[in-house]
Amino acid sequence: MPFDKRYCVILLPEAPVQVTYSYQTRRSGGIVLPASRPSKPRTKSSTRVRGEPRETPRKETRANRSTIWVLSDGTAGMRLQAIALGDALVAADAHNQTNLVDVILTLPWWARRFPRLAAILPLSWLRAGLRAGINAGRHPASGQPDLSAGMPDIAITCGRRMAGISIAIRRLGKAGGADTRTIHIQDPRLPPDYFDVLVVPQHDPARGPNIVTSLASLNRLDTAKIKQAAARLTSKWTSLPTPLVAVMLGGTNRRYRISADMADEMAARLANFAAKTGASLAMITSRRTPVDLLDRLTSSLDKTRYAVLDQHDDNPYPGILGIADAVIVTSDSVNMISEATVTGLPVLIADWQRESGRIGAFHDAMMAAGHCAPLADTLPKKGFLPLNEMPEIAKAVLMRLGR
Repeated sequence: MPFDKRYCVILLPEAPVQVTYSYQTRRSGGIVLPASRPSKPRTKSSTRVRGEPRETPRKETRANRSTIWVLSDGTAGMRLQAIALGDALVAADAHNQTNLVDVILTLPWWARRFPRLAAILPLSWLRAGLRAGINAGRHPASGQPDLSAGMPDIAITCGRRMAGISIAIRRLGKAGGADTRTIHIQDPRLPPDYFDVLVVPQHDPARGPNIVTSLASLNRLDTAKIKQAAARLTSKWTSLPTPLVAVMLGGTNRRYRISADMADEMAARLANFAAKTGASLAMITSRRTPVDLLDRLTSSLDKTRYAVLDQHDDNPYPGILGIADAVIVTSDSVNMISEATVTGLPVLIADWQRESGRIGAFHDAMMAAGHCAPLADTLPKKGFLPLNEMPEIAKAVLMRLGR
C-alpha cells in the first residue's frame, strides 16, 4: 500500500525556533533534516515555548584585556593550527592586552555528528553541551575557561568536526550581549556566513568576502624558536657527520594504508639518496610510521651516518631543523611540509604514492612557489624560499574582524 509524503511541525523543548521536518514512511526511510536554514517564525511570541524563561541579553563588561579561546578536541594537527593563529593574533596586539586560553573539550553529540544543528538548537542545549564538554575535557596550562564570565571576544576552531562548536559559541555570545567573533580554520562545508572569518588553504575551493586563504597549513614555527630548540639538542644528533638531512616520516593516513611494498620502496629511495649524496639521516618518526620501514631502512645504512628517534629520546623536533642542511618529508603530511618550509632549507617531498586531489594540489602549489621540490638522488646546493605566512594571515583576519 503506498504512503503519502507528509509534513509536521515539531516544537523542540525550550526551542527558540520552530523546525520543520519532512518524513515519508517506508519509502523515505525516516526523518530528514532540512538542508537549508529554518524559516523565521511569524511573530515573536512563536519563538518561545510556553513556560520557557526569556533569554535576556546582557551586555558583557570586560576590562581592557581581550580573551581568545582556542577550542579543539585534542587532535594535534587541528589544535596546533588553531593555537598558531591565536599566537599570531596575540603577537599582533601592540598593547599586549590579549589573553589566550587553550580549551580541549569533549564534543557534544550534535557537534560531533550534525554541526549544522548548532544553528537551530535551543540555546539551553548549546550551553549545557558546551559546559559538559569543557568539564569532561583536558585543560592545558592556560586553564579551564570561566563560562560564568560569558563567551570570549574571539573563538578559534579548526577542522570540520569543530564547526558546530564555533556556531554555538557565536550564538551564545550574541544572546548574552557579547560581541563574540568566530574564526574557523579549514573548509567546514557549511555556509560561510555561519562564521565571522574562515581561513582555508588555497587548494580548497571555498571563497568569499569573509574568507582568508593560506598557501600552507598554519603553524607556530619561526627561526627564533628553531634556533632555541637546536641549542638543546643532545650529541646523538649534533655529532652526526655533515651534510645532515632531517627525515620526517609519516605513514598510514585516511587516504591510504602503507603496504609492505610501499615501505620497501621508501626505504630503498632514502638509502639510495644517502649513498649518492653522502648525507647523514636524522630520522624523526610519528605514531603512523610503519615499524618495518625503519627495520628495512636501518639495515641498509652506514651505522655511523644515521640516528632514529626512539622512545627514550627527547623529541629533537623542531631543533633538528636548526642544524640540518636539508629536510626530507614524506608526502602524507601537509603540516610537516608546511613547518619545514619556514627554514628556507631545501625541502624535498618523498612520495609514498602519487598524491591527487587537494593534497596533490598543495604539493604542486608549494613547488611552483619555490618552497620545496620532489626527492631526487642529489642534494640541492641552494636554499629554497622560506615561507612564514602567519603575520600576514593575522593582519588579514583582524581586518575582516574590523579590529
